[in-house]
Amino acid sequence: MKILSSIKSKVLTSSVVACSVISGSAFAADSTSNTPNLTQLTDSVDFAGVLTAIMAIAASLITLYAGYVGVRWVLRMVKGA
Repeated sequence: MKILSSIKSKVLTSSVVACSVISGSAFAADSTSNTPNLTQLTDSVDFAGVLTAIMAIAASLITLYAGYVGVRWVLRMVKGA
């Protein structure tokens, strides 16, 4: 019984590995042949404006966090007094 169980697990493992290799290569072959061309979209984007927007959002988040920490500090001071 133990031999059959060992053979069954080896067959199952090898078939899972074979299926994953075959499906992985099939997906890889499919993705390289049908890749979309996005150059028309990306050529018209001004990344300087995008960078400015990202930096403005980051500055807003930093200010919000600093305000939150400040309020917590003040509340700790009030509770301690």
